[in-house]
Amino acid sequence: MQKYIPLLRQVVLYGVFGCFSALVDILLFSLLSSFLNVTPANIISVHCGILCSFLLNTFFTFKVKNKMRRRIVIFFCVGYFGLLLSMLILWLGVEKLGVDKMRVKIVSVFIVAAVQFLLNKFITYRNDKNYSKEG
Repeated sequence: MQKYIPLLRQVVLYGVFGCFSALVDILLFSLLSSFLNVTPANIISVHCGILCSFLLNTFFTFKVKNKMRRRIVIFFCVGYFGLLLSMLILWLGVEKLGVDKMRVKIVSVFIVAAVQFLLNKFITYRNDKNYSKEG
């Protein structure tokens, strides 16, 4: 059981920081959309939320601080993949299966969070000697 404590710690922190980053996104969107159109406000707020998540997870969850340029690009790609995956799940659940949109959304949040955690743990934050030397 002791060997799973570091993994459990990472999962919990990833979830907490994900919630905090989502709150940053929502609050910033609310502020920006009061004087910008919805689309640019959303683009800016989503990117700020992803950046917040990257910084928190880099320094506190995974504690891997080298090769930052490569890791941030991968982290953002994982974030965009999560967005596409959630859109696919919503489309399948709501449009094709006729399930209530909020039920599908809730399920999609958990699926996407799990997939993103695994991708970030094993790709973004891997400690791989094959990564380039750039910082």
